[in-house]
Amino acid sequence: MHRWITGAKLIVLGLFILTTAGVAAYDVIYLWPIQECDRAGAWWDPKDHQCLTPIPIWRITNRGLASGPPGPSADPAQRVAPGDQSTSPSSLALAKRAATNSRSESRFK
Repeated sequence: MHRWITGAKLIVLGLFILTTAGVAAYDVIYLWPIQECDRAGAWWDPKDHQCLTPIPIWRITNRGLASGPPGPSADPAQRVAPGDQSTSPSSLALAKRAATNSRSESRFK
């Protein structure tokens, strides 16, 4: 019985060592190069396992850097963020309308 327990311990210990070595090898072979490539600001190609430098399209087409999107330039003071636009009337306009409304006056008499 004692010999069987010792053998089982050695088998479990061997499986643990093999699994740990496999995880460490996976990290070194696959994960560390990806992390280094990300830190360098390049693109990782998972198909070929290569770290590639992105090339801007203006270098390929020889058109130069784009100055911005075409179109009419509006005054920055007049620009409003899309979420800040409101189609409902202001609260002051609603208050004036309620004050002059005949129904609201008749309720308070």
